[in-house]
Amino acid sequence: MATILLVEDDDLVRDMLAQMLERASHTLITANNGEEAVEVLKNTEPDIMITDIIMPKKSGITLISEVKNKHPDMEIIAISGGGRLDPTGYLDLSESIGATVSFEKPVDKLALLMAIDLLLQGKSEKII
Repeated sequence: MATILLVEDDDLVRDMLAQMLERASHTLITANNGEEAVEVLKNTEPDIMITDIIMPKKSGITLISEVKNKHPDMEIIAISGGGRLDPTGYLDLSESIGATVSFEKPVDKLALLMAIDLLLQGKSEKII
């Protein structure tokens, strides 16, 4: 399965997604915000990064941009509840700067797992 970096500042959402991903046999690395994610990425390169957009210290938009510059082949999934605004604008922006897929919160768990499987299939096809 995949090594996934999950970047989410909401403890409940991060724990729920982490449990779901671990049950699906993925190896999980978690970060509470974009700054922590950058530190993690100095020592490891996960197959996929799942990141919230609205976070303290470093937004998901900034994180996606930085990750795509340093790790252009990394698959990125953006998630957002939108804060005070409709999440669609944030998610459209995240895809325009490098996120492969995006989901509104609450995240449809089955759709997220299917997206991860499809992204992994695409990676294996590139290797073959």
